[in-house]
Amino acid sequence: MIQRYRVLGQVVPEEERLQPLLAEAYARKLPVLCECRPGTELPLYIAHRNERYVLARWPGSGARHATACDHYEAPDHLTGMGQVRGSAVIDDEKSGETSLKLGFPLSRGAARLAPAALTNDKPTVKSTGQKLTMRGLLHVLWDRAELTHWHPKMAGKRSWFIVRRALVEAATGCKAKQEALPHMLFVPETFRLEDKEDIRARRRAALERVYRSPDEMMVVIGEIKEIVPGHGAERIVLRHVGDMPFVMNPDMARRFHKRFAGELALWQAQDSVRGNDGHLVIAGSFARRRQGTFDLVEVALMPVTGEWMPYETSDERYLIARAVADKRRFVKGLRVNLDAEAPIASLVLKDTGEQATAIHIHDRDTEAGEPLEALLASEGVAHVFWKEGEALPQRVARPRRGPAPKQEQVLA
Repeated sequence: MIQRYRVLGQVVPEEERLQPLLAEAYARKLPVLCECRPGTELPLYIAHRNERYVLARWPGSGARHATACDHYEAPDHLTGMGQVRGSAVIDDEKSGETSLKLGFPLSRGAARLAPAALTNDKPTVKSTGQKLTMRGLLHVLWDRAELTHWHPKMAGKRSWFIVRRALVEAATGCKAKQEALPHMLFVPETFRLEDKEDIRARRRAALERVYRSPDEMMVVIGEIKEIVPGHGAERIVLRHVGDMPFVMNPDMARRFHKRFAGELALWQAQDSVRGNDGHLVIAGSFARRRQGTFDLVEVALMPVTGEWMPYETSDERYLIARAVADKRRFVKGLRVNLDAEAPIASLVLKDTGEQATAIHIHDRDTEAGEPLEALLASEGVAHVFWKEGEALPQRVARPRRGPAPKQEQVLA
């Protein structure tokens, strides 16, 4: 399907000549409509990023787009986004700004120097969805960055440079605790030896908040390189910032390994998975001590495949690998604040025709509980159980549309 948009009264394909039209529409604050479903009004908003104008769907509207459309998104009720949308994640359709309610602090006094809970995954936070846990924040940003989306043309093109750029762009337009989220988010820049000093200078500027006061905290999102013991504590070393280790005291290290035993085991097993060069992503709040070291406070870990697609189990990792190898187009479901027992769709295939197909990894021989039955009864998508070794639902050829309609007069 050729992606087309209605902008300034013209229907145009997504190509270079769209940029000047978007620039004018952006300046005049005029809407853009996606033409994936003729006769259905699907507004998009324009963002100015990296000297280009980018079209993005309004949050929560992705399921209304055609499955073959680049702006299609899995329905919220199939993932953890349904629990937090409108409560912990509040979208302003007029301004395009998103307010995030966080369930963890970003400043600390004497009482917070040694956190009582490592991940803030408290029952009151998980069950209501009123505030985002650290994992919830990571999943929301991953979703907004569309790092949950995959199509065959992406193969071999996702690097940390691309992931970082998408995350930084996703944070733009978000605020938390009455501040712009980018001011409190640190995502390490790709290290290049020839630019070492310039990168250090930019990093120092980005960390101004925690350098200003030991009571201020920020959130880091990065890839773990190694976890090493050192002088009675443990250090988490991230790629691209090897000279900036994050320190855990013995008590926190003990709780860290207990809480994230499953995620660490999946990460360690990646080396034995043929053809899988996966990663382990960390999100964590941190502060800087006066001595110059950095302390982690709240933490979340997320194993991802070589394509930077999150997964929770070895079965899900295999499912993603199978979908990528079969050159399928899909969206990965994320749990956000939901606990491990809550059912979600692992993948939503976008290439199964007019109706997308949700893939569930559950033992079909086990009686489905009420939450799963309710999920399977939901409309808008087909539902399929899947086990390792089984084929995925058949792909349906993407619809081809004829020539674009004759262009209308540009609106004055």
